Amino acid sequence: MSAGIRAFVAIELTPDVKAELASLIEGIGRADIRGVRLARPDGIHLTLRFLGDVSADAVKTVASAIRQVATAHGPFTLRAC
Repeated sequence: MSAGIRAFVAIELTPDVKAELASLIEGIGRADIRGVRLARPDGIHLTLRFLGDVSADAVKTVASAIRQVATAHGPFTLRAC
């Protein structure tokens, strides 16, 4: 069995949303709160489901199943408030 990867299903955020989050993260960083670890804005996404460790052999099968389900549903809109 080949090594696994920590896998998840996520939505990529738009550049505008990432820019807004970057601004918020910068503000939190200026507050210098002890013990807070800040995320890199370019790595931010919306995780829908954490899958855990998936074997390298199963990655293509899992991706194909996710793609099949996703294409069976119409697009949707998220609004950040």
